[in-house]
Amino acid sequence: MATVLVTYDLCAPGRNYAPLHNYLKQYTHCKGLESVWVLDTLKSPGTIRDELKALIDKNDKVFVVRITREWASYNYSCGDWLNKPERSF
Repeated sequence: MATVLVTYDLCAPGRNYAPLHNYLKQYTHCKGLESVWVLDTLKSPGTIRDELKALIDKNDKVFVVRITREWASYNYSCGDWLNKPERSF
């Protein structure tokens, strides 16, 4: 497994983004900020991006990146989750 960070800006107020959130919830994940998810997955960032594109509008923005061992946070609830020994980077 790899650890991937997904962040987005959803630009259509009032739109039902439940399919997007349900997609992200299918992974072992941590959601510590409003539009930031950290996922455990075997999929590449490009594959996740492509799958998310089918669930959002053309004016929405998505950024997906694989997380390495080197990261830092402050008051971020996913920090403990990321520090678990079984986490792969």
